[in-house]
Parts: sequence; C-alpha cells; structure tokens
Amino acid sequence: MAKFGDKKSGAVASGSVTGVTFGRDISGREAPCIGIYGGQGSGKTRLCVTAGEWAEQQGTTPGWLVCDRKTRNTMKEVCKEFGYQPPVHNQGDFVDRRDALKLAVSEDLAFVMKAYSDAYQRFLAGAMMLLDDPGINPIIVDSGSQLWDWIAFAHFGRKQDVGRARMWGPPKQDWTDLFDALAEKTTLVTLKNKDEWKKDERTGRDTWDGPPHLGFTTTTVVGLKLSNKKPKVDEGETFVDRFTLDVIESQDRKDLEGQDAVLSGGAITFSMLMALLRPED
Repeated sequence: MAKFGDKKSGAVASGSVTGVTFGRDISGREAPCIGIYGGQGSGKTRLCVTAGEWAEQQGTTPGWLVCDRKTRNTMKEVCKEFGYQPPVHNQGDFVDRRDALKLAVSEDLAFVMKAYSDAYQRFLAGAMMLLDDPGINPIIVDSGSQLWDWIAFAHFGRKQDVGRARMWGPPKQDWTDLFDALAEKTTLVTLKNKDEWKKDERTGRDTWDGPPHLGFTTTTVVGLKLSNKKPKVDEGETFVDRFTLDVIESQDRKDLEGQDAVLSGGAITFSMLMALLRPED
C-alpha cells in the first residue's frame, strides 16, 4: 500500500503528517442536529421538551441553553403536562439584565458590541459545560434566532442597516464553529419564522429567521405549523390536532424532503421524529 512520501504512487493512503490523520474508517456517524422553525405558538419549544422521553430511554438528561425568557414558562407547562422532570438549563440569562435597558437605547457602538460579545461568551461557556457532561444529551438551543442576533450584534452593533452591506463571513463562521463543536451530541435548535424573499419580492412561503447557511450546519430542518383556519375545535378533535410538522431538508431522509405534515397532532414528539429520521438508531 502506498505510504506518505511515496512520490511514485502519488497517492495518500493512511498515516499522519503534521498532526493531520488520514484513513479509511467511515464507521462513525455525526449525531443528529435538527433545526426547528415556525411561528409563535407553533410548538417548537413543546417539541424540544418531549426530548425528555427520548433522553430517559438513553439514560441521559436534556441540557438546555435558554436564550428567550418565555422558554422557561413553556418548559414548565409542558413538563407538568407530560410528568417530566424539569431539564437542566441555565438558571440566569446570558444577557446581563443590568445591561438590557441600556442596550435598548444606547448609541455607544463599542458598549453594545462588548455587551453582546460577553453574552455570546457566556453562552459558549455554558455550551461547553453541557458538551463535557457525559450525562447530558441532547443539547437544546432555544432560540437560535436570538443567538444569531447576539452573534451579529457582537460583530456589527445593534444597527438597522445590518443587512446586505455587511460582511456575514465572521458571524457565519462563529455559528459553524459552535455547531461543529456540538456535533458529537444530538442537538436541537429552534428558530422563528419569517417571510421568504427572492429578488426583493415575497415568495408567499416562510423560512427560518437566522443564519442563511443553517442547512450546512444541521442534518435536518423541519418546519412546524399551527392551523388557525377553523374558528373552533370540531367534535372529537383537540387543539393539539391542529399542529403539523413538515420536513424541509434532511441528510438522513432525502426521500422526505419537501413533504408536508409528515407528523401531526400528538405524534409530534422528538422520539417519533428520531424514529422517522433514523429508525436504525
């Protein structure tokens, strides 16, 4: 077999040069990283809370990185509904509450950038603590839209012209580095939805509010919807029956990409989603 330094073969077979190892082992598999987006009240946090059942089967505990304060209230209500123990989560906010009002009105660009940079550093420290704890799995980020804003504000400040005129390479790389680091554990990240635009026109569809390269850092992206078309619940129907889950893109199940209502109602749980995406796991 050709070895490093064998100029005649021109091939790299196996070995290590300057700390980079090559080989043919493809037995390992990246843990699932699932992006979950939808409108307010569409069941994003609820779906993540149901990961408690999956974690119990694995002998682990979910670890949450809470970026939105209202997450904790939803978490409390859903845990009570299903009889789950509250998951491990950050007890304080990543953005210092003493800075919150100052940030809302401050025109001091340096102060704003430092405040959000500090918040992101606290978030990273929390993420690494969950990653290093063998009893924690999955890791849940709620919400990724808020996290993406913090990363952007840390680079650019909190300005209205954060858009096309900005160089988005550094924030995108921060996001990529984070989810590369979390790749050994199952990860869920929620995102808000927004109108999709193409060439300055609405497409009539919605998409996630967050990093444009989300699909490059996740294994699956799903969308949650809540139908409010009917004014009241029909006989035999519950409010939960109005929720649906669409598969937007998936490395694990390419055959499901673009399919609507793959799961609906009470079947929208993390255990059911994992059974759908990776039935062999």
